[in-house]
Amino acid sequence: MVLNRIVVIIVSFFLFPFIVKHVGKEVYGVYLMVMTITGYFGMLDLGVMSALTKYVSEYSGKRDYQTVHKIVNASLTFYVLIGIIIAILLFTCSSYFHRIFSVDKSNMFIVRQLFTIAGISALFVWPLSVFRGIIQGLNLWDIDAVVNMLTQIFNALGAFIILSSGYGIVELLIVSQVLTVSGSLALFYISVKRFNLKIHFPYVEMETFKFIFSFSFFMFLSSLIHVFIFQIHNVFIGYFLSMSAVTVYAVAYNVQNYFRIINSTLGTPPWTIASQMEGSEDYAGQRRLLLTGTKYMTAVFLPLVLVVLIFAEPLIIYWMGPGFHDSILPARILILFWLFNGTLELASGMLTAKGIVKEVLFIQLLVAALNVLVGVSLIKFLGITAISIGLTLSMVCIGFPMILRLSLRSLGLTLKEYMSKAVRRNLLLYLFVAVIALVTSKYFYPSNIQITLVEMGIIYSMSLLMHYMITLNKDEKSEIRILIGTEQARNKIVLIKEQLWG
Repeated sequence: MVLNRIVVIIVSFFLFPFIVKHVGKEVYGVYLMVMTITGYFGMLDLGVMSALTKYVSEYSGKRDYQTVHKIVNASLTFYVLIGIIIAILLFTCSSYFHRIFSVDKSNMFIVRQLFTIAGISALFVWPLSVFRGIIQGLNLWDIDAVVNMLTQIFNALGAFIILSSGYGIVELLIVSQVLTVSGSLALFYISVKRFNLKIHFPYVEMETFKFIFSFSFFMFLSSLIHVFIFQIHNVFIGYFLSMSAVTVYAVAYNVQNYFRIINSTLGTPPWTIASQMEGSEDYAGQRRLLLTGTKYMTAVFLPLVLVVLIFAEPLIIYWMGPGFHDSILPARILILFWLFNGTLELASGMLTAKGIVKEVLFIQLLVAALNVLVGVSLIKFLGITAISIGLTLSMVCIGFPMILRLSLRSLGLTLKEYMSKAVRRNLLLYLFVAVIALVTSKYFYPSNIQITLVEMGIIYSMSLLMHYMITLNKDEKSEIRILIGTEQARNKIVLIKEQLWG
């Protein structure tokens, strides 16, 4: 799972400037807007994917496979219908996009082609996405990771060949969608074989749909609000500023989005485990998972946030090249909120596992309202920086404290206990990383992207070594070795030696 996200980040990191360089800011801005609108239509999912993953995990923990099959078949039927609806909407958008956003006439044909390709893809991607939910719900993260890594690698190779051969963004999207569908077909095959899945289509049982929607509807509303929190920025920038400004902001957004990917990588498997614990009523296990998991996650995650925050200027300049200085300040502002949200992934995952969705919805509504209010009111004065301020301010002042409080209350934990067992022991580590990064960036300012990445990598590696050697006690070191597999590997080697040598 971790290797999968590392591949995703590396591919995206090098592919993003390569594509922008070959197609230009205007065309890439158009591509981003098309993908953003496609993402908005994804809200028609109504939260069924979250319900599917949760219930497959929870009822597998109860060994109630009959219910699992009902949920899977009902979800598949629903997603076939949604895929058709989204395809129609995307085809319609191809004719009306230019009436809302300012697009150069020379790019209008490209807009229509991109929407058409996305529409055709929706007919396949949506139904097949059910099987990714099954794989994740069964905690088969290694399988999901391998399929996704192969898709990303082939996508990068395809992008390099296509753009180097003189083709454009349209051909790139075609290859990307074909690879996405191919990966989903692989998960379909694995789901049927590994889980002995019996597909019934169409499957219409109202009680099953009511059960799914009793949870998914609130997840849908949360996802809808999530759009305003993380994705509405492209619409505001495209409307108030320009398509080129969309690309400039995308640089800042992509930097912080890498943290979202890493944070999700570390936090997603534990929430499906927590769902299984919910099914078996292991509430003490959920508390241990939250405290121990947060302690280790923040030690791995927050030093990386600090390093990138301090090295944002050389990283962006050498990564994207001239013309992207305006991305630096928004990037730093966006990275800042991860110093808070970086401690929150497992806490919010516990709420989902326990089916606590109404209160989370209310919190996200407040976050979205402040985010949009600040961004829209300041965008004429501060440009894209206003969008980053709105997002960070709303997440730090509202989202972080309220989600943490709700999660701790649901598990019967106090803030003092949480800070003591999950956060406090890592504070010295964060101070060490911040000081080393500041000194290095001031006295050894990098001269190119390679040196920038090397310096960042050395500082981050030092933080991991310091955490392992100084912060952890003997039992915790053993626990870490078990988590990453080295303990099991060493035990296997010892066992093999004993068998060979008696």
